[in-house]
Amino acid sequence: MHNTCCMSEESINDGRERLVISFSGGRSSAVMLDQVLHKMGDERDIVIAFANTGKEEEETLRFVDAVDKNFCQPKGYKVHWLEAIIHHGERKAPTAKEVTYETADRTGAPFEEAIKKHGIFNKSYPNCTGRLKDEPLNWWVRNVVGWKRGTYDTAIGIRADEIDRVSVRKDEMRWIYPLAEWGFRKRDVSQYMDRFEWDLKLPGDHWGNCDVCWKKSFRKLMTRAQEDESVFDWWAEMEEKHGHITRGKEQSEDRVFFRDKKSAKDIVKMSKEENFEPYEDEKYDDPDMFDRWWDVGSGCGESCEIGADQ
Repeated sequence: MHNTCCMSEESINDGRERLVISFSGGRSSAVMLDQVLHKMGDERDIVIAFANTGKEEEETLRFVDAVDKNFCQPKGYKVHWLEAIIHHGERKAPTAKEVTYETADRTGAPFEEAIKKHGIFNKSYPNCTGRLKDEPLNWWVRNVVGWKRGTYDTAIGIRADEIDRVSVRKDEMRWIYPLAEWGFRKRDVSQYMDRFEWDLKLPGDHWGNCDVCWKKSFRKLMTRAQEDESVFDWWAEMEEKHGHITRGKEQSEDRVFFRDKKSAKDIVKMSKEENFEPYEDEKYDDPDMFDRWWDVGSGCGESCEIGADQ
């Protein structure tokens, strides 16, 4: 198996360029992973990792396991499941531990630990991806795999039709976007994955890997609340427990997750009281249907890729 994890730097430095595949758990990311293994597997030393926040949909976790078994293991690779370890009371970036599909957190515990230290994440404090995915992944690659900073690229599953999501820091961070470079669009990803009975089966684009993402539009969030308002319970609990931030005697603020200072309870209430058309896949991506109040989002589609906070 092509598994460089825990090997010394000297033992893995065979002259091939190094590549980390950051697998988000989404369909586009899965296609990127499969294509990279096909096209670069012979020329690159590759490791693959998925960072679990504890708030991924169960269907996402099942899909990550299926991709591992169907795309990775037959080619001699594996997906390493990571979770952030947050260090309280010290100026130290998150580290990581390895888990499995069976042991991966499903309670939101890693996410809550990041919130305890850094406060509620939202449009003004958009660092949840950085704390829960980017930084743990970087620590793991450098401290467990043994690859030094600047000696490897990281492949991210953003498509050609999502080019606005490509980070301006891509060259500095050595982030590469194979699907964008190869011209893969949403339709191409759908055709690619539709062939597999184990494909990701989320009900629609208003869902996503994270059960409720503050980057989503009001229309998507409120549609989700109409379907099952209980998915907002955890987010409301976090706002109640950790929403008040105090810095000294005179500096304090109350934070909530969603744009326009809307809380999780506000979203649920709006879903019951506002007269709006529920989200339908692709319909409200059409410029003629797009409404600035309802449909403005922040680049969160089916998955949350590393670099999203940059």
